[in-house]
Amino acid sequence: MTACLQRSLVAPPAESEPELYVRSSGNVAIDDSGAHLGAGAVLSFDTSFGAFHTGRWKRLTSVHDVVVRVVAVGSGVAELVGVRNGREVVRGTARLGAEPVEIPVTDLAANTDGVHYVRIRADGPVDVTRVEWRTSTAPERDVRLSLSITTFNRQDYVIPTVKSVLRAISEVPELGSTVRVLVVDNARNVDFGVGETDALTVIGNANLGGAGGFARGLMHLRDERWATHVLFMDDDVRLETESLVRTVALFRHARNASLCVHGAMLSEERPWMQFEAGSKYRWRSLYPLRAIGREDDLRDRRLALTDSAEKKMAYTAWWYTAFPIGITCDNPLPIFVRGDDVAFGLMHTGRHSVTLNGVVVWHADFGLKNNPSSLFYEKRNFAIIDTLVFPGHRWWHLARRFVALSFRNLFSFRYASTEYMIRGMRAFLAGPDELARLDHTALHDELRKVSEEKPGPLPADLAAVPLSRPRPKPIRLIGWALSVPLVGGFALPKWLRRPGIRTAPIDSRAVGLAVRYDTILYRHDRLPEGFVCRRDKERFFRLLGEVARVVVDLARSYRRLKREYRAAYPQLVSDEAWRERFSPVQPTR
Repeated sequence: MTACLQRSLVAPPAESEPELYVRSSGNVAIDDSGAHLGAGAVLSFDTSFGAFHTGRWKRLTSVHDVVVRVVAVGSGVAELVGVRNGREVVRGTARLGAEPVEIPVTDLAANTDGVHYVRIRADGPVDVTRVEWRTSTAPERDVRLSLSITTFNRQDYVIPTVKSVLRAISEVPELGSTVRVLVVDNARNVDFGVGETDALTVIGNANLGGAGGFARGLMHLRDERWATHVLFMDDDVRLETESLVRTVALFRHARNASLCVHGAMLSEERPWMQFEAGSKYRWRSLYPLRAIGREDDLRDRRLALTDSAEKKMAYTAWWYTAFPIGITCDNPLPIFVRGDDVAFGLMHTGRHSVTLNGVVVWHADFGLKNNPSSLFYEKRNFAIIDTLVFPGHRWWHLARRFVALSFRNLFSFRYASTEYMIRGMRAFLAGPDELARLDHTALHDELRKVSEEKPGPLPADLAAVPLSRPRPKPIRLIGWALSVPLVGGFALPKWLRRPGIRTAPIDSRAVGLAVRYDTILYRHDRLPEGFVCRRDKERFFRLLGEVARVVVDLARSYRRLKREYRAAYPQLVSDEAWRERFSPVQPTR
């Protein structure tokens, strides 16, 4: 008897990027039942989602035998193609007929191919449902995976996601008794419209952000004692449910019992583009988060067929992080919105994490989510993280990052962003006792009332402003160099300044432009969304003084704060502390 490791599926009919799933030539039609080939047509699974990465399964698991089962009927030939260092060789064939056919893959211990895929050549009508990669190798462990999804008024995303997972649980044998869904509803208003089932549990919770929702879910699953593994997943993603099949199979056969699986995030606006497949963390850097695989085009055939070694990552984001429930007794830190997953990953899951092709979600552009309140959380939370995780971290590392980012915001008219960064640093300086007694819900409700520098639909006159062509890099560098002696343009005579509006990318800091222009429109490059920032002399110099005072306070108190945060950590992440935040406990349904 064999167990499924991976299914290579035909692209759904509505999929905007079918070449993530299959490539085809000739007379090929696709509907809900699969692909239908006419004579002479070719269907190939040499894609990011379709290929079987033999090398990764060989390195990470105890699997020693694999057979590929081609679920197709008709007149044609199925070919198993092996790929080694870019060279492709047909390793086996099977004549199609009235029943699915199987082709064995060479014993993995002796196999030198890094990737395999199936190609189907039709010499008459052929109907293709899917391809299955299966093994008779006994699993290393029993796996019961519970999704833990935290949601707050994201019904347009979370309801379709949960229903698709429940449908997969009922239809895919490998998931039937193995996967459940737990939803922590921070708004206490989601209705999935399904009857009572063991596969779905919904818990009402106070709005304690992602950290509060995931802490509530993790504590519930520990108490329930059903799940062996947990999958933290955001509520504003679109999930490829095949990810669950591959994740469960990898956990079952992994040599390392601590193995964690991270799903890649793809862009919702450009579904072929990878945003991140894990991340490194450079704590000495101005921008510590360093995404792996940023802007990879997953339609690229060469990329899909490359057997690359597993990349070391520092942390994994909670849009898709699966881990053994026993990997830690700690709960997430109470640092909401930004960095909660970074802290958990750096301390617990990151060093054990791997990615796997086809384990993905699609997520909206982060540029449309960022606003000054995000910077409050970034400054406070990443200061706490660096203090807790890195023994060599000193006050000047934090001060350098804060001053540099304050400069970028101040000198590009992003005054609200600077104000919220200052407020975030003040919150860090307040210490762990203040963090422990903070009313996070009330704080978040206050912070998100910010109206400045917040992406939104542009009025017709601003939407009509043409996108400014980027200046050559040497000119931009000159603008940056002049911004300091010219004090961001305030020392420049008015007659030398340029009238009108210049545009800049929504997630940029237009320091060079701000030297000569008084108004900048930050806007999305593909959507009519953005915001306007204007020069303000009084606000600029007031904030410049506040930045200096924060640096002085940081130098004076950092060593004490580091000791206090480290001493307070066990209590901050404890069940006891989180239960106080959850009170009054909301019912489970």
